[in-house]
Amino acid sequence: PFKFFGRTHNHTFELCQILPLHSVTICFPSQQLQTFYIVAPLWTHLDNRRGGTISYREDTSTAVLELVTAAIDQYFPNITFAATSAFVAIWDSVPYHNGGGVATFQVVFVSNVHRSFILINYGDIGETEQMWLAGYNTLDSVHSFTVPVTSAPELSSSSNINVNGRRSFHVDGSPNLPTNFLASGDGEIVNPPAEDGSSDAIFLQQPFKYFGRTYNQIYVNNNGYLTFTEPLSAYTPFLDSPRDIIAALWTRLDNRHGGSISYREDSSTVVLAQVTAAVKQCFPNIPFAATSAFVATWDSVPYYNGGGVVTFQVVLAYNVHRSFILIYYGDVAETEQRWQVSEVLLRLHSTNDKN
Repeated sequence: PFKFFGRTHNHTFELCQILPLHSVTICFPSQQLQTFYIVAPLWTHLDNRRGGTISYREDTSTAVLELVTAAIDQYFPNITFAATSAFVAIWDSVPYHNGGGVATFQVVFVSNVHRSFILINYGDIGETEQMWLAGYNTLDSVHSFTVPVTSAPELSSSSNINVNGRRSFHVDGSPNLPTNFLASGDGEIVNPPAEDGSSDAIFLQQPFKYFGRTYNQIYVNNNGYLTFTEPLSAYTPFLDSPRDIIAALWTRLDNRHGGSISYREDSSTVVLAQVTAAVKQCFPNIPFAATSAFVATWDSVPYYNGGGVVTFQVVLAYNVHRSFILIYYGDVAETEQRWQVSEVLLRLHSTNDKN
């Protein structure tokens, strides 16, 4: 599967013609034209009946994966990444429909289970009087980009990564999280887009103690909080509700318009060491070693009424005796919506004793 701005696509990519320009592009199958997710390295009227070739493959060979991983590492040095798949599509010396020249370019979809990138390589691009466009677009243009050049041949000499004729984009919808956040990990599950939605019940492998109560399940609610006994659709914050709630940023959020809300329970050695160190830094007098960590991340999720996005993360770090909550904030835009954060949760230690 390939993640494209919060949506996961398992369909084979198609070479399709989009009316009214009859233009060849890479697209995700959809029932209606206006709902196409499109990556257009050079969207114009091409005609491979008159010459050239258009070819594609999905490649998992070691040589290719090492090559594209090295490229992503170079262009996005702050993102830890190792490719597990590369989908390659090549337009090789394909003529314009009205003549006058040919175009050579390549698109590489680079991905693993968590991250997705697009590399576009341009060779010789002939001048044309046809309409053309280069960029990408998502449903309702929530995520849209047009390459800012004025003539098609400029695609071969321009770049967004200081390599002439090459462009690269991070497109899984999860911008590089702040360095203090836990990165995505194995088993990450993304909440589906839904107004005031929630995850299903998440059954914890190890119970979590919360102020004298022990919970074996949890819910990640889209509007910025966690609950234990049932999902909750409320977007107006009331921390004196009869439920146990962990509210990192309780307000009305809308993942239908972008961003991602994801979660996992993680018992990997690396993550447990990381959260144990964070807890020890905050509570140096309490002996603690985490045996489980539950991580919920709101990554660039828009407010319901627009005006900006929010990025934050909640980490439950715990073992059989001790429970801690860590909350990390990235970019949080201003909003006129009503919102609330439980101030006692910023550095909270939950236990059955008074130590």
